This record gives sequence, C-alpha cells and structure tokens, in this order.
Amino acid sequence: MISNIPNVQTAALIKDPGSNARIEICHDYPVPQPGKNEVLLKMECSGICYSDIYIYTGNNPHYNEVPCHEGVGQVVQLGPGVADALLGQRVGLGWIYSVCGHCYNCTAGRDNWCVNQFNTGTDKPGTMQQYVVANADYLMPIPDELSSLHAAPFLCGGITMVGALSLCDDALADGDTLVISGSGGGLGHLGLQLASNIESKKRLNIIAIDTGSAKKKLSLDLGAAAFVDFQTEDVIKRVMELTNGKGADAAIVVPEATAAFDQALEYLKFTGTMICVGITRMDYRLPLSPTALEHKGLVIKACHVGTEKQLKNLLISARKKEVVPKVEVFDFSKTGELFERVKRGDIVGRFVVQIPQ
Repeated sequence: MISNIPNVQTAALIKDPGSNARIEICHDYPVPQPGKNEVLLKMECSGICYSDIYIYTGNNPHYNEVPCHEGVGQVVQLGPGVADALLGQRVGLGWIYSVCGHCYNCTAGRDNWCVNQFNTGTDKPGTMQQYVVANADYLMPIPDELSSLHAAPFLCGGITMVGALSLCDDALADGDTLVISGSGGGLGHLGLQLASNIESKKRLNIIAIDTGSAKKKLSLDLGAAAFVDFQTEDVIKRVMELTNGKGADAAIVVPEATAAFDQALEYLKFTGTMICVGITRMDYRLPLSPTALEHKGLVIKACHVGTEKQLKNLLISARKKEVVPKVEVFDFSKTGELFERVKRGDIVGRFVVQIPQ
C-alpha cells in the first residue's frame, strides 16, 4: 500500500435503469478490498461508452450499479499473490476484467472471446469511482508519453475498432471501399484513423456516415474520402453513387440505430462484408433471409473488442501519436448530464470524466 486509503469514496451510480434512469453521485460508497490476484486502483479518469448507456436505459438487466470500463488509475494496494512490481504502476482497466486463459478461444489467442470472461461494469464494478478492484492479470500498462485522459478511450473504443478492422482485413484489397458509420463518435473517429493510417496496410477509399457539420469536418480531417449525412441524404443511394454502382466492399456499423444495419445490407456489394459493432435493442433482427444472404454472398461478422495483444500494439501507436483521440474532459459532477448527452448522440469524439482526487 502506498497511500492512505479511506473506507468510503465518491462514486457515480446508475439508479432505476430504464425510462426514469438517473446518475446519482454517492459520497459514502464503500472502498473495496482486493482479493487473491487482485489489486486496488486509485482512479484518475474514465471514459463513457455507449454500452454504459445501454445499461442506463434498461436494456441489459445484467449490470453493476457503478458503470463504465475505460478507466486509468494507479495501483495502490495489492491482494494476495500479486507481484510487488505492480505497486505504483499507472494502468488501464477496460471492458474485459479477466479471462480464464484455458478455454478454446484463449488458447487460440482469441482472449477477447473467452467463454469464461468477466466484464467491467457488468460482472464487476465499473470505473466511475475513486477506487476500484481489478484483476492483476488483465491490466494494461499505460506508456509514460500518453496522458491518462487520452489513454482512456483506447481501452474500449479504440480496441473495439482494431478488432473490427482485423475482421474485415481479408475482405479489403488496395483501393477498395470501406464504410464506417457513426464516424464522428467515440469509436468511429478512432476507426477512421486506424483504417487510414495504422491497421490497414492498404490504400482504402473510406466513406464516413454520420450527421452534422462538426462530425463531417472531423471525419474528413481524419481521412475519409467522402461523408454521407444520414439525416439529410439517402444513404444507400449516395454510397452506390460514390462506388460507381458497385457498392462498398466492407462496412463497419458502429451506431446502435437499426437503420444503420438495414442500410449496410443494401449498399454492400455482392460478396461484401459487414462487421456488426453497434449495440442495438435486443429484439432487433437483421432484415435478410438466408436465401437473400446466399444470393448476394454477403459475409456478416460481429466484433467484441480486440485482444490483449492488439491493445498493447494500439497503445504503442498512441504513444507515437499515430492515432489521437478527440476528447472532451469534464468534472465528475457532470456524469449524469454526459450520460444523457451520449444517449441523445450529442457527442463528437469521446467524453472523459476526471475522477475526484
């Protein structure tokens, strides 16, 4: 232990998830104790992800009242069995809290698909609190050159887009067209940078889909060749025009809006690939019969963040400023307002909240 740790702390809690949901700031929330192979982190900041809003709006009954999973903090206490070297380190805690290491996916290098994984903010308390317990084996050291505020968005948003891009890599050749919908949001704006600069070794024609002048400017500045505003333009028609009637070779669908998935199935070329990233309502079904799927030869995949190895490589790129998140930083007291703004889609880039010290 390297500092005096209180018995109670300040935390943001989700209350009454659903139509009457609210964020309550609690100043006497118990400080947890790390168990075997666990550490206690003193948090510096946390991002807000749309999956937190999914819980907030009552769509995921399996949740913890302390939300969020893009946290950066310092290790201040060690549980039994943890190496002393971790004490004092600045680390990131993301969506994956822990993996088993021995299931068929873990042994194949697909730890992001571990069948026995635990997740932060659902199975375990989230990062929107001053102190949080974390698994010692799945922490991510943060490079010295990278600020905590800029590191946070990579721990879920960034690594999710790395995972999504890796899933469509075999569908894209040099000069092909990739569509990224939700291009101006927390995941989309990172995906644009990754697709145009780092993850793709190919020269891609990237079409960005979102709405509003701010997101249009951001998308074009970050490498998109064209921008389609879904509020004012016919998305399917415009993508087909931009691809000379061929359709997109691949699409990464980030928004929760079901229309974005419906549209992608129409503007993809024959044998195109769709990567599902957005968290839709549970009763939504893709509007495509097996016969139509067979006829068009489409490939549909889904992304559940990326691997630990991919995250390590991503943070190296971030340290070199090869990919830079656009963040707005807010005081902890604004957490409730920020949840409502993310719920409305009133966000460009990523919100990051400073945790009270």
